[in-house]
Amino acid sequence: MHFETVARYVLYFFFFSAAGWLFESIYCSIRPGRWVNRGFLTGPLCPIYGSGALVFIIFTQPIKNHFSYPVTIAGHTIDFDFVAVFLAGLVLADIVEYSVSLIMEKLFHSRWWDYSTCFLNINGRICFKHSIYWGLSSVIFNYLIFPFVDGYFSRIPAKLVYISVAVILVIFAIDVIDAVRKALDVREFVDKVRKLREEVSDRLGTTVDALLAMGEGEIAELGDKIEGGRAEFNNRVEELKTSFANLSTGLITRGAKKSRMFREFPMVESRVSEEMSNFEKLREKIRNALKR
Repeated sequence: MHFETVARYVLYFFFFSAAGWLFESIYCSIRPGRWVNRGFLTGPLCPIYGSGALVFIIFTQPIKNHFSYPVTIAGHTIDFDFVAVFLAGLVLADIVEYSVSLIMEKLFHSRWWDYSTCFLNINGRICFKHSIYWGLSSVIFNYLIFPFVDGYFSRIPAKLVYISVAVILVIFAIDVIDAVRKALDVREFVDKVRKLREEVSDRLGTTVDALLAMGEGEIAELGDKIEGGRAEFNNRVEELKTSFANLSTGLITRGAKKSRMFREFPMVESRVSEEMSNFEKLREKIRNALKR
C-alpha cells in the first residue's frame, strides 16, 4: 500500500473520530439537557467511530463498488448491493465494538458501556439495536457520506496530508497517554476493592454481599473473627475512601469538579460508588453489631 494512501487513511480516521464525537455528544446531550462531552479522550475524538469508518472504507467500499445482486420486481431490475453493504457493515462494526469493549475491560478492569439490559445482547458488549444502527450507518456512510467527504479529501495535496497527520498524531498520543493514566487509576481502585473483598471472604468464610444481607445479630455471632480484623478493615475502607475521592476529582486541585471520565462514563462511576457505599454500609453494620 502506498505511503500516501496510508496517510490519507489516518486522516480519515481522525476526521470520522471527530465527526463521531460530535454526533454522539449531541445525541447524549439531549436527555440530560446539558452538553455531554463524550469519549474516552479529553480531545474531541471518539476513536471507535474512526475505527468503524476505516473498516467501512477498507472492507465495505469494495463490496459497494464490485458486488452486484440484481433482483427483478414487477418487471423492474433493482440492484440490492446495499443489502450486502448493510450486512457486512453490521457484522464488521460489531466485531470492532465487541473487541474494543473486551480489550478495555481486560486492560482497565472496568466496563465503559454495557448493553446487558438490551434485547439480544452478547455479553453486554453488543446488542441487536446497535447492530442495526451500525448496518444503517454502513449504508449511509458508503452511499452518501464517504463519496462526499472523499471528493474533498482527495484534493488535499499529499504534503499537507503528511503535515496534518504528523501534528494530529503527536497531540493524539499525548491525549491517549493522559487518558490511559486516568483509566489505570480506576483500575487500581477496582483492584483494591477486589482484594479487600477476597480478604473479607477468606477471614470470615463468606462474601461481602452475604454480610450485607445479614442482620446485625447474625454478624455479631461471627464475633472474634470480625473483631480480630476490624481495625485492619477500617483502615482499608479509609484507604478506599481516599482513592475514591482522588478519582472523583481527577487527581487535580481541591474543589475541582468530578473528573470528565466519571461525568461522561457514569457506569464506571456507578460501579466504584456502589462498591464504596457497600463497604461503608458493612462497616456501620459491624460497628452496630459489636455494640450488642
